[in-house]
Amino acid sequence: MIPTAISYSTIVKGRAERPRSDTASVVERSDGSLLVTYHSYSAGPEAGNDFGSARIYTQVSPDGGRSWGEETLRADIDPGDLNVMSPFLCRIPGELLLGYLRMHSVTSSSMMLCRSIDEGETFSVPQPIWSGAEFRVCRLQGGASSLVRLSSGSLLLPFCWMAEGGLYRWTQMERAAAYLSDDNGRTWRQSRGDVFLPLVGASEPSVAELASGELVMSLRTQLGSVFLSRSNDAGETWSMAQTTGLRSPESCTCIRRIPGTNRAVLLWNNSQYDPRHHHLGLRTPLSLAVSDDGGHRWHYLFDIENETGYEYTNLDCTFLRSGEAIVTYMSSQERPDGGFGRDCIDLKVAIIPGALLL
Repeated sequence: MIPTAISYSTIVKGRAERPRSDTASVVERSDGSLLVTYHSYSAGPEAGNDFGSARIYTQVSPDGGRSWGEETLRADIDPGDLNVMSPFLCRIPGELLLGYLRMHSVTSSSMMLCRSIDEGETFSVPQPIWSGAEFRVCRLQGGASSLVRLSSGSLLLPFCWMAEGGLYRWTQMERAAAYLSDDNGRTWRQSRGDVFLPLVGASEPSVAELASGELVMSLRTQLGSVFLSRSNDAGETWSMAQTTGLRSPESCTCIRRIPGTNRAVLLWNNSQYDPRHHHLGLRTPLSLAVSDDGGHRWHYLFDIENETGYEYTNLDCTFLRSGEAIVTYMSSQERPDGGFGRDCIDLKVAIIPGALLL
C-alpha cells in the first residue's frame, strides 16, 4: 500500500550525459529552504558504475522538496583519482558541514569535510577526516551516507571498510564502525569497536540516536534480513549485530528517530531473499516500518514505491521542522536479463506527511 498523501519530485533525471545520480543528503536551512547534495556520474566507459566518473553537486528547493533549482558543482575529481562520491550534510551550531569521499582507487579513499557559515552558499577548503595513504584497504560510507550529530554535541560518522579480500569478490569481508569527533569535526578518532557479519559482512551502516541515548546501527547484509547493532557508549563500542526479522535482499537501509518522540523509522527493501538474483533479491518495494521499543520489534506501515521491475535504494531520510519526512533514493529499471540498470538512474524525493508516521 502507498498512501495517497505522499508526494514526489525528481532532483536529477537519468539521461545519456548524466546516467546516474544518487546517494543524496538533505538539510533544512534557516529560511526553510532545503539544500541537497548528491553525487552524479558522467558519460564514459564506466558510466553509472560505482567507480565511474562522478562529481558532487548541490541544489536548493524553496518549497519543501517539491521543486529544485539549478545545480552547483561542489567537488570535482582530483587528477589521478577515480571520482568523488557519497556526500553528506550536517548542521552544527553556526555552520553547515559538507563531507564526501575521494576515491583514489578501488582500494584507497579519503573522507573530506568542508564548512559553511552562510547556509551552504559557499564552503571552505576541504580537510581530511581520514587519508587513503594510511590504510591498506578502502574505507567507504556507501548508499546511506550520513553524519550524525548526537544529543551531546559530538559527531558520529558511520563507515565500513574491507577488512579482508578484494572489492566485488565473494572473498570480500566488510566491517562497520564509526569515526567520532568531540570538537565539531576538527579532530577525529576511530571507534574502538566494530561490527562483523558473515559472507560479505556488515556494510553501509546507518545510525540513529534513540530518546534514551542508545545508538542503533542498521546494516546492509547478505543474510536475507536487516540486522541491527547497538552502542551505549556514544559509538565507541558496538554489540554483536542481530536480525530484526525483516526480510531483505542485499541492499542499503536507513534508520532514523522521529524528533521529539520515541519512535524509530526504518527504510528498506521489503523483499524476499533470492540467491538466484543479482544482489540476492529484488530491490522493490521501498518500504517503511516503525518501532516504539528501540528497534526490538518493527511494524510495517506502508510502501513508498513498489513498481515491479524497478530498483529503489541508496537512501536518506531527513525530518523537517514541519514534521514532514524527506526521503531521497535512486530509482532505476532492471535490465532484461534481471540485472540492475546503471545507465538511467533517477534521483527522487518522497515527501511524507508527519501524520502518516505517528
